Amino acid sequence: MRSGADGFTLLELMLVLLVMSLVMAVAYPSMSRGRTAFHLRSVGRDVVNALRFARDTAVTEQKVMIASVDFEAQTITVSDDVGGGARSFAPPSDVRIQALTASGGGSQQGPLRIRFLPNGSSDDARILLKSDTGASLKIVADPILGVARVVSEQGEKGP
Repeated sequence: MRSGADGFTLLELMLVLLVMSLVMAVAYPSMSRGRTAFHLRSVGRDVVNALRFARDTAVTEQKVMIASVDFEAQTITVSDDVGGGARSFAPPSDVRIQALTASGGGSQQGPLRIRFLPNGSSDDARILLKSDTGASLKIVADPILGVARVVSEQGEKGP
């Protein structure tokens, strides 16, 4: 008969639990920051897709499309120039449309109307999204190509 050779002692189990909890305490904040950044990029891609829809519709149907970004209502509405066929997108409550900048360069508080023309060009516009955690993301509509893209605060292209 063997005595005490099988199993673990209580001290060994406590040490393993202590080490595991320390590893989790160090790893969890970085994992949650990554999830928050991924969520903000996902919302940014949704906004870019709404702007791309406006441009693609303007080019394929040969009519002017308007993307109206409403700062107060926190919505983006895409419609033709007379308001027909409107589609709206609202970001989740933890991501806000923080600032709108039109081609004039000044920030706007009211709705920003971005025109997409049948030749593929658009108005120059910038939309700043900000999450509850303080992370921000800038979306830029290129006036010559009419293409919307996500740009980080340092100026490099994002997804």
